[in-house]
Amino acid sequence: MLILLVAVAAGVVACVVIYSWKRRQARNAAEQARRRAEEQRREAEQQALRRAEEEQKRREAEELEAAKEERRRLEEERRSLEEESRRKEEEAQRKAEEEGRRKAETERKRIEPAKKGGRPRGATQEREEQPAQEVQSRLKPEIVCWKRERQWVPAVEVPEDLPGNFGLVVLQNALPLTQDESREDCWRLEQACGQVVVRWSEDEVARETQIPLGEEDYLLFKLSGLKQNQGRRVKSTSSGSYLVMVPNNWVRDDVSSGPPPAAPEPVSLARYKAHFFDLEKDGDGEIAFRTPGNKPFVIKSKASRLELVGSRLNDASQDMGPLFGTGPPKIRALDDEVWKDIGAIVVGEEGSGIGRRWRTQFTPVSEGMEQNLPSEVAGRKGGWYFLRFYDTNDDLVESLDFRFICVLKEIRILPATPLPSEHGHGPACVEFLHEPGCAVEPADSFLCSIQIERRDDKTILTISPDPACDETCWLVGPEDGPQVEVAILVERLWWAVGEEDKAPSKWEDQLLALSRDDFAATSKKALWLKFPRLRWVDRVLVGFEKPKARHYSVKVTEKTIAIPLRDFGDAQEVGDHTQEHPFKVWIGGDDAASEGVIGVIPASPSEEEVVTPPSHWIGFGRKKTAVAEADLKHGSGDVKVNGRPIGNYFKETPPEAKRFLRRLLELEQVREVLLQMEVSLVVKGSSPTKARQVKAVAHALARALMSYDSKLKPSLKQAGFGGVRVTKARSMQRER
Repeated sequence: MLILLVAVAAGVVACVVIYSWKRRQARNAAEQARRRAEEQRREAEQQALRRAEEEQKRREAEELEAAKEERRRLEEERRSLEEESRRKEEEAQRKAEEEGRRKAETERKRIEPAKKGGRPRGATQEREEQPAQEVQSRLKPEIVCWKRERQWVPAVEVPEDLPGNFGLVVLQNALPLTQDESREDCWRLEQACGQVVVRWSEDEVARETQIPLGEEDYLLFKLSGLKQNQGRRVKSTSSGSYLVMVPNNWVRDDVSSGPPPAAPEPVSLARYKAHFFDLEKDGDGEIAFRTPGNKPFVIKSKASRLELVGSRLNDASQDMGPLFGTGPPKIRALDDEVWKDIGAIVVGEEGSGIGRRWRTQFTPVSEGMEQNLPSEVAGRKGGWYFLRFYDTNDDLVESLDFRFICVLKEIRILPATPLPSEHGHGPACVEFLHEPGCAVEPADSFLCSIQIERRDDKTILTISPDPACDETCWLVGPEDGPQVEVAILVERLWWAVGEEDKAPSKWEDQLLALSRDDFAATSKKALWLKFPRLRWVDRVLVGFEKPKARHYSVKVTEKTIAIPLRDFGDAQEVGDHTQEHPFKVWIGGDDAASEGVIGVIPASPSEEEVVTPPSHWIGFGRKKTAVAEADLKHGSGDVKVNGRPIGNYFKETPPEAKRFLRRLLELEQVREVLLQMEVSLVVKGSSPTKARQVKAVAHALARALMSYDSKLKPSLKQAGFGGVRVTKARSMQRER
């Protein structure tokens, strides 16, 4: 019997052992299957990523091959049509020869001396002061662009004084171009590369000039004119505003070029866009793109070799060139070799309108650093003019704009500080010092009050403290001569407190009374600053003390900036109720920044006032697609995620992510706080089986702990739990 019992017991033990072994085997098999599935999933993701990259490369290669094929096709068409085009041109020239001879003779009899290159009319002594000599008008066409409605149009501009324009034909890559319907001297380009050929007949002789565009597939223009709405093609850059037409698949490199002054705009060329660049004088800016395949393409900026000197006046116009008083400026070379490279200089009246505007040209004298402009310019008493500098190959190498008013001596603007006094901004005084007979009139109607006092030798403006009158435009010039537009900028800073996503309609120059609630973590209030003009400053400092002030960058396309007040919620001054604290702004350079007090946080009405402590402390965290909110309050010490205990919710989380969360929970200071707190966490996005949710939860909890006790912030930061600010998490907020 004993033996039987022993045998039965041994059988039971064996069954238990076998059962346990089989369970272990099943668990191991399930774990291996899970690991294999995870590996397969990762491999599938990698394969999908590789396939996507290969597909992208294939598409780029197809686009490149299509572009090459298009060029080959155009080349074949050019070769096939070239002969036919030449035959048509010869026939047209033969038909026009007789009429051309007669008309050319008539035109030569009527042409003005300046257009023929002869000596212009004027006093002999005036010409002795101007050593430069006038030359024959330039016959070489140029590539220009202009903005029509909301589209930029590149075209070939044929000079108006091209003799007779008989049998005129404009080709690009052997294909005839279409003459623009609104600009009779322009033929619209069809491509951004290749070669432009202009053919015409002069004195029964066939003439031809060529403009190579190159094969780099871009066009570079320097902008000019009112509102910078036109430009001329240049080969390199120096300073000023530029427009570059590139294919749609080129990406502007903002790291190298800086932020764009304006968004890209459409171009009449198919599959091209126009990008804008502003290059500072003597700056290190450059024009940079990323071409397909992420290859860099850079147009380096060169320092300008020419400048205008004279009696320069205080004018705020940004797109019309500098303003000079008493007379036109001189051209100064910045090195000794400049004039050897300049073949001719064209000076002409700038602006838009119907009809041909005045212009002339001259060759510079190689000796000396400065060149006088032709005496005809000073004789016009004022106006807005352009200067174009051409090399010995008749290529445009530089262009400048300027304005001058012969009867205007000086413009004074007082006061000079942009920050108001404790009583706010006062009226600004602007004085135009001029000769008798000078008219100063507003260019348009103003929305604010401006008093005008007229005297023989000066005109005085008193401009009221109103943001609408910070920048005003005036027409100034002799009563019997041209009127020149002058911009007056009164540099004044304005501010207001409002919603961060909506600019205020009313601006202040008095101290703001700020509430501590405005600085709360959930506050949507912002301090708005309004500057006198675009690009007035590139950044500002805001805070209670300069060493702890925050830097905020100002967009080049904006005159205002919104600064969220919650960014300063953890400042010591916000929590101090015993005294008032001024809220300040600093503008200008870091070393010589101007300081102004914008608002004040008042002290508590009474020292005995009892401040009710908050009952909840909120924190947000994010890891990629996972966003978490932590709600910390006094309680039993429970920590729950989406209503479940934290350990249960993250039981399937990868071990590394669990260790990340455990490292936070096991910090001594954190553990002591959580023993007397109840934590409710809500997390959305991703999955609890991945590391994203647990890391988002850890950051949210860290942020809530910092809100509860700011003394925890250094240790949490040092441990790697800085948290992530989520400014738009309304969907995570819950009703309390």
